[in-house]
Amino acid sequence: MEYHKIDKDSIEDVLDRAKQYRSLLQPDMAISICMDIFAVDKNNQEALVIYILALTDQLSQSESKVHQKKITDSIKRLDSKFLQHYYSGIFFERQARSLLKHSMSRSFAYEAFIEAIVEFEIAEKMAPEHCADPILRYNSCIRTIKKENLQPRQEFDELY
Repeated sequence: MEYHKIDKDSIEDVLDRAKQYRSLLQPDMAISICMDIFAVDKNNQEALVIYILALTDQLSQSESKVHQKKITDSIKRLDSKFLQHYYSGIFFERQARSLLKHSMSRSFAYEAFIEAIVEFEIAEKMAPEHCADPILRYNSCIRTIKKENLQPRQEFDELY
């Protein structure tokens, strides 16, 4: 069976549907819609952002298999260095939040939050005027680290 192609003129309406499916917590459907957009406009930046967010939405679904390389490769396709750092930060932050659900992964969550913080700091320096998004995400990561009392991983040598 072959996929049917959407009309390029329907992209705006289709993007709205992808956003709607994300808000309905159906990232698989949003991803599928973005793939339909890429079939007719392979570098559509708005679809790429929705695609990245939908892929990272899956990190919180324990039954979902998330291909992290697919996320990082998609982030590299963003035209803006600011957006690359910002969405890398979101990826690390969401990865950290998913790790918090497992008690054995708390130190790994800490490290992922630190990676997110670094990306948000870089994005903050590149952000358009009056764009507070990287600051808000940065602060959220710091608050979560403090609230959860997360600590860096201890080296085994220090135990002796």
